[in-house]
Amino acid sequence: MAQQNTHSNPRFLRAAAITSLLWATTFVLSKSAWLGHPDTLPARLALVVVGVGGFIPVVFVYAKSIRMQDEFTQRVHLVAIGIAYATIAVVSYAADLITQAGFIPQIPALGLWALMVFVWFISMLLTSRYYR
Repeated sequence: MAQQNTHSNPRFLRAAAITSLLWATTFVLSKSAWLGHPDTLPARLALVVVGVGGFIPVVFVYAKSIRMQDEFTQRVHLVAIGIAYATIAVVSYAADLITQAGFIPQIPALGLWALMVFVWFISMLLTSRYYR
C-alpha cells in the first residue's frame, strides 16, 4: 500500500521534519512580539519574506506526500480539499458581511487558514470512511 511507503520513507520523513521545523521557526520569528512592528520598508519586507519563505517548503512537502500515495488516496485528498475550500469560501464571505454589519471584528487570515486545515482533516476522515 503506497500510504505505508510514505510513512516509512526516511528521506521523506527527514524532509517533512526539516520543513516543519523551518516553518515553525520562521512563524515564531515573524509573529514575535519582540520584533514589534518595524517602521522601515526593508524591515517589513524582510519580515514578510522570512514568514512566507519558511512556509512555502511545507506546501511542497505536503504536495509530494499526496503525489506519493495511490490514486484512491489522492482522490480522497481532492474531495477533502474541495470540501474545505467550499467551507472556507462560505465562512469567509459570511464573516466579511457580518464584519461590515459591525457584529464582529475582522477575522485574521491565519484564523481562516487554521479553520481550513481543520475542515480538511475532518473531511479526510469522513471521506475516507465514506469511500471504504
